[in-house]
Amino acid sequence: MTTIDGTISLVGRRPEQARLAEFLATARSERGCALVVRGAAGIGKTALLDHTARTALDHRVVRVTAVAQETDVPCSALCLLCSALADQLPRLQPHHRHALETAIGLRPGPQPDRMLAGVATLALLTLAAQTRPLLCVVDDAQELDEVSAFVMTFLAHRLGAAPVALLFADRGNGLPGLPELPLGALAPADARLLLDRVLDAPIDHEVAERIVIEARGNPRAVVESVRGTSAAELAGGYRVVAANGAGHELPAGLDRDAALLLLLAAAEPLGDPARLRRAADQLDIAPPAQQQLESAQLVSFGNRVVFAGPRLRSSVYGQASAADRRRVHGALAAATDPATEPDRRAWHLAHSLLGPDDAVADELERTAGIASDRGGLAAAAALLERAAVCSADPGRRVRRAIMAADHHHTAGAGESVTRLLATAALGDADARCRARLTRLRARIAFDHTRSHAAAAQLLASADDLRTCDPSSAQGAYFEAVGAAVLIGDHEVTQAALAQRCTDGYAAGVEPLKLTLKTLDTDHEDDPRARLVACLVAPELWDDDTWHDLTRTELARAQSAGARTLLPYVLTHRALFEVHTGQFAVAQSLVEEASAIAHATGTPPLPHAAAVLAAWRGRPHPALDPANGDSNGMAVVFARYAKAVLCNGLGAYPDAVTAARQAVEGEGPALQGWSLAELVEAAVRSGELDTAAAALDRLSERAVLSGTEWALGLAARSRALLAGESQAEQHYVEAIDRLGRCRVTVHLGRARLVYGEWLRRQGRRADARVPLQAAHQSFTEMGAEAFATRAMRELLATGERARRRVEETRNQLTPQETQIAALAREGRSNPEIATLLSISPRTVEYHLHKVFTKLRIASRTELHLVLGAARDPAEPARSHRVS
Repeated sequence: MTTIDGTISLVGRRPEQARLAEFLATARSERGCALVVRGAAGIGKTALLDHTARTALDHRVVRVTAVAQETDVPCSALCLLCSALADQLPRLQPHHRHALETAIGLRPGPQPDRMLAGVATLALLTLAAQTRPLLCVVDDAQELDEVSAFVMTFLAHRLGAAPVALLFADRGNGLPGLPELPLGALAPADARLLLDRVLDAPIDHEVAERIVIEARGNPRAVVESVRGTSAAELAGGYRVVAANGAGHELPAGLDRDAALLLLLAAAEPLGDPARLRRAADQLDIAPPAQQQLESAQLVSFGNRVVFAGPRLRSSVYGQASAADRRRVHGALAAATDPATEPDRRAWHLAHSLLGPDDAVADELERTAGIASDRGGLAAAAALLERAAVCSADPGRRVRRAIMAADHHHTAGAGESVTRLLATAALGDADARCRARLTRLRARIAFDHTRSHAAAAQLLASADDLRTCDPSSAQGAYFEAVGAAVLIGDHEVTQAALAQRCTDGYAAGVEPLKLTLKTLDTDHEDDPRARLVACLVAPELWDDDTWHDLTRTELARAQSAGARTLLPYVLTHRALFEVHTGQFAVAQSLVEEASAIAHATGTPPLPHAAAVLAAWRGRPHPALDPANGDSNGMAVVFARYAKAVLCNGLGAYPDAVTAARQAVEGEGPALQGWSLAELVEAAVRSGELDTAAAALDRLSERAVLSGTEWALGLAARSRALLAGESQAEQHYVEAIDRLGRCRVTVHLGRARLVYGEWLRRQGRRADARVPLQAAHQSFTEMGAEAFATRAMRELLATGERARRRVEETRNQLTPQETQIAALAREGRSNPEIATLLSISPRTVEYHLHKVFTKLRIASRTELHLVLGAARDPAEPARSHRVS
């Protein structure tokens, strides 16, 4: 998991974080303090300093990093420190200002006395800390020039009552006599967590354990073990990276047996000592070879075979000759049990070959599924790619190249896909392979362009498969219709599914229900086809199936490392979470989908982001017709979202326009959702004929669907148009039905309109009950516009807003107070998450609690609540100078 700026967030180090929190508290209490974080290179000192700087929200933070090339340059680090505080230089006494300006090169003259420079710098820091505590972070202190090191040590011993904290990171023995925080190795569990964060694909458990052990608790070693390594190179340990020995010169005195044992250890990806011994016996390697490697400190042999450095293994493999590699792989194949690890045995066999071997290729293909269980799609792709290389039969080579390319594409490995497609194109393919190749090319094109041409090509490939591979044709048609619906290609949708989605809702609803029931079982191995079910379920208002489908598909995609599919699945799941009122979860899913789309070079999917923003009562770029595509599902979602936003804000005429555009568009998407928005907007705008027509269409769909969600929305809409004698029973029915399903946002809407109706009937006391329930649920989920609308109605009933006294503010926890203060300053949830090293989801969770405790609807009201709680002399935000 990375932060917004691409850095790895801090893992573990809880005792160290606690010590540093106490350190900051000391400075905050107006007592100067200094601390040296000391540890080996790569152990995580900088990460800990970064974390401390991010969490020092009430401090002014100054960063200095000493540079090895400037160790001999007097005052080089001091110059960086003083430059960051240049705004305070004019406030110094003239002789102090003169000394510092001369020291850092702003004024000509000889270098000042070191003691004078120290006293002047102390005065500078004291002035800078007058309005707020000051944190000076000095990284790589072992590279400080002599004068700067003297001044830093001088400062550390003389801070006194100044609220200044000096935090150093040092990997040597510099800055003696100062308090120290020793930084040791990461705990194994934390090292594994770090590995999971830097990886973006599944990895075999045994391979991961070997990497963690080999890194010896050094975070940099964990990261370097996988940096620049593709998923296929890691997944299941099926590929060893040949690094050509860069940076690792092996001892010249190794004898032949020791060199061969070293290569054998490099080619065995798990560090399994038993397998290595069996393979060594196959090669007649004498026992002294192991002793020689251990004496040279290249490899240690224990419960695991562990190399001395994270990249040494690949360097050894890269320096070996092709003949020696084949020899050790053959020995490893003989040492691997074909009953328990057939995939690993086949992999080693394949690498022991001089030329093609169909028997080995068959074994690779047969065991690709086992590999997938170990390391996801990338692992299976690695075996299938090798199977293609080992295939003597041209037809099998083409088929396996297509399969490998498909797996690599879904796993997000574009460079391998290009190579394999070229291999497939050169072969002699039959009609089935040609159709599959056409489908794969269309799939790749669609994922990267979302074009009408690619959707049409998907449909054409489905037509071809119908004649040569009927078992695959139906899945291909479903994939084509999913693509067509996504981009709004009504022609392809109609051709692919005929009456199922295009001859009116009544004609299509039963086939759609049947499709929903059979997609998962009939297309177990075709996730593209199953994705259509994620479109069908919400169209049928089937919230239970929508929940089950999106949860299952997300788990499948994550487990398989299907990075190209994940943005689609994450978007579907995010939309579901929006409707259940879990906005923080939805935001996290939206951000993950966006990050993966960026990493895989595919266009972003703005659908869920637009809907989430609308329910929160906030504008979003996708809601502007000038942005994005001119057609397709994204536009339909944008129109629906704009209708929701405008209904929340009470801009009902605009909501009518947006909802009408959504329901009048081509294709099936969101017709029902938008009709419900149109009814409410039209009633509030006085367009009763429009509302009645929309209600007729909505009611027909709801009855055919038969779900509580559908019937609840229809009842709510019917109540809005009903006369005084019938409206209440429809409101009560809507609340009852929507209370029995997962769509919390619509339950809140039903309570809101019921409360509004009761208030307009003069039943103020009765109105408060549903309005309070609506306001509370909207506030908790973060639906700001609807919460404000509910509060406005509550005030109209005579309910007095709870007094926002100091006792209410004091109910906030320290973290809630910190998050609320940052939100009050206008920082977004991702920005707050980055500053505090927590997830955006956690930020959203705490903000909901803040809103509930303070009885407010949104962050826009925080300035009213928190304004008096701050010290007027305290600056509004934390400035960081680097």
